[in-house]
Amino acid sequence: MKHLYTILFLLTGLLSATVSQTRPDKINVILMGSTHFGQEGFYKQGPSMDLFSPGRQKEIADINKQLAQYRPDMILIEREPSEQHTVDSLYNLYTSGKLQFAQLSYGRAEQYQFGYTLAKQLNLPQVYGVDFYSSLPTRLMRDGKNLDKFIEDLNKFSNLGRSFDQQLKDGQLSLKQYLLKLNAPETLQATYYNIYINPARVTDGSFGKADKTVDTARIDKSHIGAEYISLFYNRELKIYSNLLSLQQAHQSKRILLIMGQRHAAVLSKILEDNPDFNLVPLSSYLK
Repeated sequence: MKHLYTILFLLTGLLSATVSQTRPDKINVILMGSTHFGQEGFYKQGPSMDLFSPGRQKEIADINKQLAQYRPDMILIEREPSEQHTVDSLYNLYTSGKLQFAQLSYGRAEQYQFGYTLAKQLNLPQVYGVDFYSSLPTRLMRDGKNLDKFIEDLNKFSNLGRSFDQQLKDGQLSLKQYLLKLNAPETLQATYYNIYINPARVTDGSFGKADKTVDTARIDKSHIGAEYISLFYNRELKIYSNLLSLQQAHQSKRILLIMGQRHAAVLSKILEDNPDFNLVPLSSYLK
């Protein structure tokens, strides 16, 4: 009888693990949080940081081969819906063999190396932009009570990201391992804490230079940290709304969403709270 219980326990665990990865009764989503590989500040650090290098291209091919096993029926990237015409034009040129990513100044970007490449492999008709752009620097707060503690924690978090970059540069991490570190639960939680939790401790302050998306005349300075969080969260909710609209329009059931890592940290929590969705860990497919 003891052996029977052991077998049943193992079978239950295996079934639970399988169901937690993909569920046919849910809208499955893999969120791949990424560094912006196309930025000069990243790829000009050295040959090992350049996704156009032969070694990195081999790694990208391996990553896309594993992601293809997920069989996404929709791939979403960090471009705005208003830019869909450009997204479609570039994708059509790429799939017809008339465009090489090296021809694009931002061709190393994750949206091309993973989004476009994988979509072509899977014969998907389109790649969709889901972003809502807003230029919000993480160091937007200029002054305020408890600001020093917030900055101290933010610096520690920034150092964590830089340590990942350095490990990739030095060859201690493969590109796959680097992406898995960015998307590890503890890294996503650290991102979420520093951008969406910790700032609320800052009060009685003000913002520095902000873009037109920030109406400084309506800012409650006594709750400047909460205002900071609301600005960042507002963008994520609009990205989430764009995702819902596209899913509804195309009735997709297996979505791959490729965004900056900061977006993945909060969108993962929003999607987890939606009972219609099942969040599939990236690590389920990247082995």
